[in-house]
This record gives sequence, structure tokens and C-alpha cells, in this order.
Amino acid sequence: MEKKRTRVQLSCTACRARKLKCCRTHPCTNCLKRNEAGTCTFIGRGPRGKTSSNGRTSPTQVQDRLQHLENLILSFTQQQQQQQQQERSNSVGEHQQVINNGGQITPASSVQPSLAFGEVQQAQGGDSETPPPDPGRLVVRETGMRYIDGAHWSAILEEEMTMDELLDGLPARPVVDRVVAMFVGLNEPTTVMVHFPTFQKQYNQFWQRPKEVSISWLALLYAALTITMSVYMRTGEPLPAEFGEADEAVQRLRQLTAQCLVQSNYTVPGRFKVEALFFYTMCEFFRSEDAQVGVSFLLNMAIRLAMRSGYHRDPQHFPNITPYEGEMRRRVWAIMRQLDVLISFQVGVPRGIQDWQQDVELPRNISDEEFGESTVELPPSRPETELSTTAYIRGKSRLMAVFGKISDLAYSRDPMTYDDILALDRQLEEARDLVPTAFKIRPLDQCFVDSSYLILRRYTLELLYQKARCVLHRRYLGEVHTNPRYAYSRQVCMSASKEILRHQADIYHETQPGGLLYRDRQFPNSLQTADYLLAAMIICLDLSQNPTGTPTGSTDEDVAAVIRSREELLATIKTSHRIFEQQRRRSADAQKAYVALTIMLRRINFQQQESQQLTSAQPPLYGSWNGQPYSVGVDPMGITPEYQALDVIGEMLDAPTNLDWNLWDQQMQCAANTDVGLWGDNIPEAVNI
Repeated sequence: MEKKRTRVQLSCTACRARKLKCCRTHPCTNCLKRNEAGTCTFIGRGPRGKTSSNGRTSPTQVQDRLQHLENLILSFTQQQQQQQQQERSNSVGEHQQVINNGGQITPASSVQPSLAFGEVQQAQGGDSETPPPDPGRLVVRETGMRYIDGAHWSAILEEEMTMDELLDGLPARPVVDRVVAMFVGLNEPTTVMVHFPTFQKQYNQFWQRPKEVSISWLALLYAALTITMSVYMRTGEPLPAEFGEADEAVQRLRQLTAQCLVQSNYTVPGRFKVEALFFYTMCEFFRSEDAQVGVSFLLNMAIRLAMRSGYHRDPQHFPNITPYEGEMRRRVWAIMRQLDVLISFQVGVPRGIQDWQQDVELPRNISDEEFGESTVELPPSRPETELSTTAYIRGKSRLMAVFGKISDLAYSRDPMTYDDILALDRQLEEARDLVPTAFKIRPLDQCFVDSSYLILRRYTLELLYQKARCVLHRRYLGEVHTNPRYAYSRQVCMSASKEILRHQADIYHETQPGGLLYRDRQFPNSLQTADYLLAAMIICLDLSQNPTGTPTGSTDEDVAAVIRSREELLATIKTSHRIFEQQRRRSADAQKAYVALTIMLRRINFQQQESQQLTSAQPPLYGSWNGQPYSVGVDPMGITPEYQALDVIGEMLDAPTNLDWNLWDQQMQCAANTDVGLWGDNIPEAVNI
């Protein structure tokens, strides 16, 4: 059991002595009015990140922060020494517990500090300037006891922020209004979880009576601000100057979101909690362009909370849920199912939501303006040809439902027949046919009058469809030469792979200055990087199975056609390689893809040179290859691949008939997270909220 410890003094010593309300800045307003700024001091962890009125950090603040950091380090060192002494003596010190007459352990915070921690109890007068020392906190659990010093960082996480402190993180309303307007205009698919007319009303009510708002709604607001700032920061577009440095503002807002979630007890179902926790997960997703394993853990937490709140059951089963609430729950669940499949496949784990666990219908094809909190009966769904707020979500949900079944094959222990594969292939084609025409891919020269967000949605759905085809049929690539029945699978894989890499080149070109998608250049992310790598690997596997590209008994025209096809495939991979070369300095996943493609190209070139048995010197097809087999760890171009997991590429290319795609998914898609020390720590700190 745990007992709340004594609160840390937040006021300065002068205000505490005079019993005045302290604004908790440094120096505080009261001390400035009395010309006593030099005597304004804080005990403990000091003011919570406040800055002076000019927006700059004073030298006094810097000194105080350095002193506070030294205290934290000293506290951590002392705690480690105490734990080591406990292990050596195999006993519990006096400062950790008090045993009463009944032989029961009482937490130290429940007894007098002088008895629990050996501190001298001092007489405190009503006007004393010295606050009582913080006794810290002793956490007693079945697994053992843990003492947290009052200055330790863990104690800060254990502290509760007041409502005033949570609200202090918001700037003036005109500034917040601008960021909220940017949030509404993001065109981010996840924003469909917010009914903007209702959110506008709640937002106005919040500014009228801010202290009466629920903390979970405040968490939702902070998360919306964080997502907006993160997206705009990645595009390099200017943000309101009142927030200060963009990266510091995002970090501060993200921490306030986490604090609000903790204060609202996010593990217990309640209004706005599912949406707030999911948006916080998206905040972590937008923190980096690389895959983050921590996001999958946060997403699973949000899914479990949603299930505890009944989001996995269709609202029609519960008459006490209003039509408005039911429709919004369908939207939330549809988005969560989509992200569950994508993120789970990206990090190489089974999805958290299985079809048999839920029966929620798709949200209706209606816009926000067509229903609200007072709606008694929802309007009928529009035809699929009409675009609404949820048209894209409905089309993507159908594709994602089939891709979820396809991704399950990688983790299923039940054998799957080829007829089952073909049945899933038909389901995938049917789902694609149901995608609204406006969201189907078309040549870019026919998209000049279309908005950038509409173009991006087309690419998103097209890449998802082509990736699903690759994942479904890739297992038969190694058997196509021994069993002609699988020729269809090879055809599908090659066609889908070429389309994926062609889309990569188009997107990269249009996200450059002057391109159609330049303002949305944050679109490429780790999800697409994994798709491009998979497509390149499939093409390289096909090339490695026939290195010369010349079938026996073929005519000259056939040989010429095969050579042209091979050269086109190699050119496609080289283009992808050059794109990753441009992106690798800002993304660990892009760096990994660049090294992986380098290995693929060199291995293919070596196999071709070896099969042709050249007798004279001939320029290599790619790079400055010196005629020696390429191995991971030694790169003639000066690249030193750090990922030992990339060995799987050479193994698969050397033995294409014995493919292990599970190994590929685990090693290639998660390498940046398993070797975080090589690329920096990308695991979200707030996983521990």
C-alpha cells in the first residue's frame, strides 16, 4: 500500500513567510515589487519551468537549474548506494520502514519524519521562513520496498499537479486559437475522431470557465496542440512565436498531455480518455520519422482502454448510447483498428484487435454538419461516390480489414493452402473496387486541380493495396521455378513491387521545392520506408534466381526483351537507392534502407558477373565494385553497415528457395529499434506515464 507523501513547497521562502500567494516565477512578482529579487529563493525543485517576462532565461534561473540537476544526481547516487548496502546486509534500514507492535510494515510517510528517516524534528513557528524538510516517499509493495527521495526525478513523476498548474501551460487564447485552427486544417486522417462543431462548443465553454473543465478533455486539447506543432515543425513552417522554440514547445505540451492523462487516471474508463490517450500515442508517432517500438505499447494501452469502455461492441446493442456518441465511437474504433494493423506489422508483432473480438460497423458516410449531440436519429449513409468526412476512412478500413487477415498469416501456426491465399486475393481486389473513385490512384499529370491532401490519400491507399499483394504472395517466390502453379504469385509480387518503387520516385519528386506535395513533405515516414524495402527485396530475389536474365533456347528478340526488363528493374532499385541516400542523414530508417539496398545491388551485380564468367575487365553496372564478393561490414564505397540484422539480405539472396519472411519482418522492420544505441534513443520517454 502507498500513502501520499507531504507536498513539496512550491512557493518561494519569502512568500511562504509572509503567507502570500506566490506566482512561482523566478524572481516572483511579490519579491520584484519589494525590490527583493535577489532574496527570492525556492526550496526543492523550484519553479516549474517558468521564464521571465521577456521570454529569456535569467542567469539566476540557469544557476538554480544547475543546482537542481546536481541535487538530482546526488540523490540518485545516494539511492544506489543505499540499495547496494541493503543487498550486502540483507536487511532493511531504519529509514525505509517502521515496524509496529503487530509486526506489520508501515510506510514511512505515515509516521513522523524524525522516527522514519532519522531526521531531527524542528519547531516550526507560524512565520518561519524555513519549510519542513521533504521526507520523501517509501513505496511498499509485495515485491519489495522502494524509497524515493523528495528531490529525485521519480518523485517529480509521482507528484500531482494542481489544476492551476495544468492551465498555466496554455498561452493566451488568441495564440491557442491559431493553433487550434491549424489543427482543424491539418487534414490528418486521425482528426476524424473529433466532431469539430461539438469541439468548437466545448472549446468556447472551456475559455469561459477553464477551471471547471474535465482534466481528460484538457488532455485532449493539449494532445491536439502537440500533434499540430509536431506536424508543422517537421515541415519547417513558422509557428506562433509566443510558444518559443518549436522543439521545446512540443516537448512541454507533450509532457502536459501526459500529466493530464495521469491526473485523470487514464486506466479507468471515462469520457474523452480513449481519444486523449490515442492522440497522445500519435504525438509519440510524430516525434520521429523512424519506427518507434514504444508507439506500439502506447497503442495497445489505448486499445485496452477502448475495450474496457466498450468501443469494440457496436453501439446499436446499447440503447443508452445516443446516436451522436455511437457514431463517434465507430469513428474512433475504425481509426484504432487501422493503426493497430499498421503499427503491429511494422514492429513485427501480431495485431491487438482480432476480428472475433469486435462487431463494430463502419461509420456512416456523413459529414460533421449532418449530426450533433442533439440528433435523435442519424441520417442515412451517403453513396460511396459522394465524399464526406468519413469517406476515406471507410475505404481504407475495408482494405485494412483484408490486410489484417494477410498479416495474421505471418504469425499463424495453422497451415494455409494456396486456395486460401487466392481467396484472400479476391477479397483484396473486392475491397479495392469499393474504394471511392476520387481516392483511386491516377497519373500526376491529371492531378493539377486536385488538393494535395487528396493526392496523398490516393497514394496511401495505393501503397497499402500493393503492399498487401506483396505480403500475401511473397511466400511462393522461392517455389515458382519448381511449381508452375505459383506463377501467378510471382506476377503479382513483381507487378506490385514495381508500382511501389515507382510511387516512391513520384512522391520524392513531388515533395521537392516546387512540387505538388511540397507543403506535405512530411508524408513519407517509417511505414512507407518498410514498404519500399520490401518491394526492392522482392525484385532482387527475382533477379538473383536468374542472374544472366537469358533463358535457354530463346530467340534474339526474347533475349533483348529480357535484358531490357532486367535493366529497367535494376534502374528502379538504383533510383530508390539514390532517394534513400538523400534522406539517410535525417532518418535512421532511411539510413538502414540505404545500406540494405547497397547490399542488394552489390550482391546482384556479383552474381551476374560470376554467372557470366567474364574473361576481360568490364565496367560494373553499379558503383566501383572491385570484383570481390560483398559482405556485411565491409563496403567498397566506404559505408560500414552497423546492423548485423542486415545479414538476412545476403542469406535470402543466396538461397531464394528457402525464404524466411518472418525473419525479414523481424530483422528489417525493427532493426532501428533493437540497436537504438547506434542511432540515438528513439523510444518515447513517456511510455512510463
